[in-house]
Amino acid sequence: MEQPDWSARVSRTIAQEVRRHRQAQGMSAQQLADACDRLGANLPRTVISNIENGRRGNVTVAEVSVLAEALQVAPTALVFPVGYADEVEHLPGRTVSPLEATDWWNGEPASSEWALALLRKHRSLETQIRRLYKGIWEQAISDYRWQGEPGGPEAGAAREVADELTQELHELRDEIARRGLTLPPLTGLDRQA
Repeated sequence: MEQPDWSARVSRTIAQEVRRHRQAQGMSAQQLADACDRLGANLPRTVISNIENGRRGNVTVAEVSVLAEALQVAPTALVFPVGYADEVEHLPGRTVSPLEATDWWNGEPASSEWALALLRKHRSLETQIRRLYKGIWEQAISDYRWQGEPGGPEAGAAREVADELTQELHELRDEIARRGLTLPPLTGLDRQA
């Protein structure tokens, strides 16, 4: 019997994982088709059935994306069955653990020269700054309620760290712009950053 090509093996894995996640959630193929339809993708029950039963040889990236969202799992969970297999063939003839394949697919670790690394760092700095300012605000409210004295030494230290991170964020945004990349919006930091 002829060994299926790598693309067919990947599609077979996706088919198995779609079925696994669908059944684990107690969804019928029709319910999954309806969820895909609500996302704006026409994947009828028959198509889902054909994917799951291997009658459909190829599954597109767009279909994987929609099926993953409809199943509320990461797209990589459909391609690399982390926790369900010892190894996967992430490239033709190259096997690694499913977790290593997932990290590779997600660009982890990303080279610092790569746009993905810069934008991940941007998101991380934004998150840290937001948390610090939220903590400062909550501490000020608490201090005011109980002692009539907003802030205090903890709030001052948090403000210093937030200012340092904000400066780092500005420098990172300058680097992103220098590289000609699209600057991500500042989410909720327009007053601080």
